[in-house]
Amino acid sequence: MKPLASILALGILLSFSSCFIGGDEGPIGPQGPQGPRGADGIDGEEAYVFEYENVSFTGPDYQVFLPYADDFEALTSDVTLVYFLWDVDTDGNEIWRALPQTVITENGLLQYNFDWTTLDVKLFLDADHELDLLTAMDTDNWFVRLVVVPGQFWSGGRKAHPSYEEVKERYGIEDSKISGNVMKRRSL
Repeated sequence: MKPLASILALGILLSFSSCFIGGDEGPIGPQGPQGPRGADGIDGEEAYVFEYENVSFTGPDYQVFLPYADDFEALTSDVTLVYFLWDVDTDGNEIWRALPQTVITENGLLQYNFDWTTLDVKLFLDADHELDLLTAMDTDNWFVRLVVVPGQFWSGGRKAHPSYEEVKERYGIEDSKISGNVMKRRSL
């Protein structure tokens, strides 16, 4: 019986050793099928921009939900940046400010802030005083741009809130001028 067990053990050893060629890998299999071809000459988009006009904060909660477009699917890894059109200079250049943004009002400090999900962005106001004391200059007719950047491209690093101009340049965003009256906002 010993010779039979020895032959069986040798056969098992040879069959396992034949599975390993050139180290820990097995033999190379056949080439798989070609994947689908992308559009020629068109790079994929790195950032998406959504623009909203006449955004106003009203009581009692002083928050606004801005949904993404129906045909846009955000990923949990995406980063959303929010900008308010703060002013237009004498040459007609738009001045965009990144949120969060804190200003001093007659009644104290006011902060414009936001949260985001894969479905929408919630803008909200926070203050060290009653929000009902705010004026139309603080709450009404904002122009808002949301920039959604895929997480793998986000390199915000320490500068978590880059200027709109920096984001436009980095991601090749085409800009459109706002056509409408821009309310003069408070200075910092």
